[in-house]
Amino acid sequence: MTMDDAVLTVMVLGEIGVGKSSVVNLIAGENIAEVSPNANVCTRRTIKYDATVELMRMHIWEVSGFNQPGDGLKWNATDFMERLGPLLEAKASVDTILFCMRGQKLTTVTMRIFELIDDIFGQSIPIVLVINHLEREREMEDWWERNGHKLGGSMSRTKHVCVTGLQQVEKSRKSRANLVALLRSEYTSRECTNVPLESALEDYLDRSRQSGSSRDDTLLTMELLGQIKYMHLSRFYRVVSLK
Repeated sequence: MTMDDAVLTVMVLGEIGVGKSSVVNLIAGENIAEVSPNANVCTRRTIKYDATVELMRMHIWEVSGFNQPGDGLKWNATDFMERLGPLLEAKASVDTILFCMRGQKLTTVTMRIFELIDDIFGQSIPIVLVINHLEREREMEDWWERNGHKLGGSMSRTKHVCVTGLQQVEKSRKSRANLVALLRSEYTSRECTNVPLESALEDYLDRSRQSGSSRDDTLLTMELLGQIKYMHLSRFYRVVSLK
């Protein structure tokens, strides 16, 4: 595959209200995703956008926002299928995950979601922290200098970019330049990644079994893969019934 044929597939995810849609628009350089200041009407479903950014062809999947989990900060397979189902249906391969978070509000929920995403995908797909809503910082990178070491674990060691998705401010141009430069580096090395999402989930299950991960996380992945297999069977029978 030549660079002219290459397509970078980016998965944008995070909690509700962190500005995933504004990050999508920042990458595209135009308003292709609907943005709302009201968290109650944020993206309710996972949506795919196609864009060409400085000659780079991209598929950008905006994954519907994670709500706060129930007691014990646990998720179930249905939570993930609702969000990742469209990518799995499309048999999508992913080159880069952009994990969006609010600079002004780092919560236990944010960290728990990141840990789970990192556990599942971190060994297969590059993850980048996108710290959003930093328009009030004198220099956006100052936020990381003050807080990066406080994040702890793999979060503090993860590649990051500090941005504002707020349009028509001086910092938005710098935000886009930094984000596009980061994606360009992933674009030029995409042959080393481009991992089928389903394969990444299966790899995580294998690692969980071998390392003796917590029963809850292993069961989550087993349930998710079970739903994926059911989805494949449903598609097969739907196709057969149409013949």
